[in-house]
Amino acid sequence: MTNQEEDAAVEADESAQGFRDDELDRFARSDEESRSFSTRFVLDCFGRTRRGAAVNARIGNWLRENKLEMRPDIDEADYYGDVVLRRAESAGAIPGADEATAAVSLPALAPPGVNSWVLSSLKDDAEELDFLEYGASVDDAVNLMKEKNRTKLPLFFSATDKATLIGTVTLADLTFDVADGKSKLVEKAVTQVPVIGTNEKLFDWIPAIMSYGFVYGKDQDGQIVQIYTTHDVATHLNAIAAMFLRANEIEELVRTVLTGVKDADLTRAKNRTGSLRDIDLDGKGRRLEQREISANGGVDAEQRVVDTLTFADYMKCIADAGIWEKHFESLDIAIMDKERCLRSLNDARLARNEVMHFGRSNSLSTLIPSFEALAVWLRRLVAAQQ
Repeated sequence: MTNQEEDAAVEADESAQGFRDDELDRFARSDEESRSFSTRFVLDCFGRTRRGAAVNARIGNWLRENKLEMRPDIDEADYYGDVVLRRAESAGAIPGADEATAAVSLPALAPPGVNSWVLSSLKDDAEELDFLEYGASVDDAVNLMKEKNRTKLPLFFSATDKATLIGTVTLADLTFDVADGKSKLVEKAVTQVPVIGTNEKLFDWIPAIMSYGFVYGKDQDGQIVQIYTTHDVATHLNAIAAMFLRANEIEELVRTVLTGVKDADLTRAKNRTGSLRDIDLDGKGRRLEQREISANGGVDAEQRVVDTLTFADYMKCIADAGIWEKHFESLDIAIMDKERCLRSLNDARLARNEVMHFGRSNSLSTLIPSFEALAVWLRRLVAAQQ
C-alpha cells in the first residue's frame, strides 16, 4: 500500500482516531514535563507504520489539543530513533537533566537547516533491509540478489542478531571472482564500511558514502537496520534540486505574467484577501482546507509591488476575478482552469518551503507532474502575451 493509499484509508476510517496503545494519553494526563518515545511507537499508536500527510496532521492535532510539543517534529524525526514530548508552556524553560540527556541523542533538535537532515531521511520509512545469514551458500546469495535487485548485501551471523556484521557480499565478487558451489560465502564477505547511527547528520557522512560507495545505519540498540548508498544520496538530492528548480521556474513565470498587472490592482487584490483560506478557488465557494496551508509572507516597500509578492500573494492576486479574467483566462489557453492553477501553486509553495526549511523530501517527487503541467501552461501564457 502506498503512502497516499494509507492516508486515504486513515482519513476514511473514523475508528483510527483512537490509539492502539494509551501510553501517549497517559503521558498527556500526567504531571511529567517530558518523556522520550520511539518514532515507530508514536506512529503505531496512531495506527500507522509509515509517515504520511494524514497521520502527521493527526499527530499535530493531538499535540495541540493536549498542549504538547514534539522535538523533533514527527516528519523530521529519525525513523529508527526517538522523539521527545514535552509541555508546550515549558518550551522556553531550561531543560532538566532527563530532557537534556534525551536532546543529546536527537540531532534534529537543532535549529532548522542542513544539519537537521538525518541519515535515515535517505530511505522511505519501513523499507526493509535485505540480508544474508551465516551458512547461506554462494548460490543462495546470487539468487537473493537477483530476486531483490541488489548488488550488495550484508552478511550477519544470525538473523536475530544484526548487531554482529561479518561483512558485505557483492554481486561482482560472486560472479567475476572464482566462486563455485563449494565456495564459502563467508570468504567473500570482506568489504568493511562505516556503521553509523541513523540519527547522525546526513551531510557529515555524505563524504564517507561517496568514498566507500555505501555505509550501514544502526538504530539506538546497535542493530543494523539499513544500507545507504551513493544511489540513495543522488536520488534524495536530485528530488530536492528538481523540486526547488521547478518551483523557482514557476515563480519566475507567474511573476512575468503579473508584471502586466497595474500596481494598484495587485495591491488591492493582495490586501483584499486576508488569508489563503479566504481564496475562492472556482467562483463557487470551494476553498483550500486549513490543513493544506502554512504561513508565508514578507515584503519590501522599496521594490515594485510585483517584486514583493510571495507565493501566497501570487495565489491571492490570481484568485482576484478581475486579474484572472484579464491576464490569465482571456487568452483561452487550454490545460489549466483557475482551481487547478491555484491548487498547483499551493503545492509548489509548500514544496518550496519544505526544501528551504530542509524538511523531509521523500514525497516531493510525486508533485513534479503537477508542477510540470503548470509550468507548460505558464510558458504558453507568457509567450502569448509577448
